Amino acid sequence: MGEVPVIDRPQAGEVGKPDEGRRQIAGASRGRAVRRIAFWVIVALVSFFLLAVLLPAYPLIAVNWLPNDAWLAVRPDHGPADVVHRLHSLALGVIAWGMLLGVGLQVHRPDQKLAALLAALAAPIAIAMGEMLTGTYTLAGTAPFIVAILLVAVLHPAARDLVRVPRWNWPMLALAAISAVPWVVYAAGLGKAAHGDVPEWDVEHLTFMAALAILAVLWGVVGASSHRGSQFAAGASLVAAGSIGLQSLIFPGVLSGLSTPWAIAALGWCLAYGGAAVVRVQARNVAG
Repeated sequence: MGEVPVIDRPQAGEVGKPDEGRRQIAGASRGRAVRRIAFWVIVALVSFFLLAVLLPAYPLIAVNWLPNDAWLAVRPDHGPADVVHRLHSLALGVIAWGMLLGVGLQVHRPDQKLAALLAALAAPIAIAMGEMLTGTYTLAGTAPFIVAILLVAVLHPAARDLVRVPRWNWPMLALAAISAVPWVVYAAGLGKAAHGDVPEWDVEHLTFMAALAILAVLWGVVGASSHRGSQFAAGASLVAAGSIGLQSLIFPGVLSGLSTPWAIAALGWCLAYGGAAVVRVQARNVAG
């Protein structure tokens, strides 16, 4: 007779034992699902926090382009002598929107919007730096924003990519570095002015203008990185730098505004940086 084939049978004690590999895969899948749900909940909570706390600032990004009479009509808390503060109000709007959008955009395809989250985190950091320059820093002022956005970063599905050293678009990074020199000088000058004999209201104004100048640089650096969604940060940098330059031209004499040559230089930088960003996007499209 031929040999009887040997059929593998489970050893004693292994009958009905679940597949360890499948169980591990299922456990990992549940863990990812729980983490993603927690991430969405935190994004929603932080977005609501930013919206509620900064609610008065969001309309300012639009109303501060109105002519003086119209601006005073929608800002009943200000008088004719306060029109010089319109640039400060615009800075508040730009910073608030930068944080809210950077976090809120994480609801959909967050792995493609890492740079937006970094841009949001840069905003309270820039405010803290502005406060340090003007001597008004308090931990309670910026810590809640930094902690809240950091929590989003920790739970982010692509959190590891946030701390990896990115590749750089060298033309954009060079332009961001070039802009750092005048913006840092500008912010330092505001800090020096804040230590002089100025009203408390003007010190607050100087603080947020210094923060916006610093943000123009930080957002420009993030926009030059290979982090996914860098277009958001690049666009935010253009808004920050362009708003100061354009407001200074349209409304000369605003507090902390740029002189005409520097305002034109800021807008010229925006054209160069924006052009470099467009070239990078086109190169990516060609590469597939």
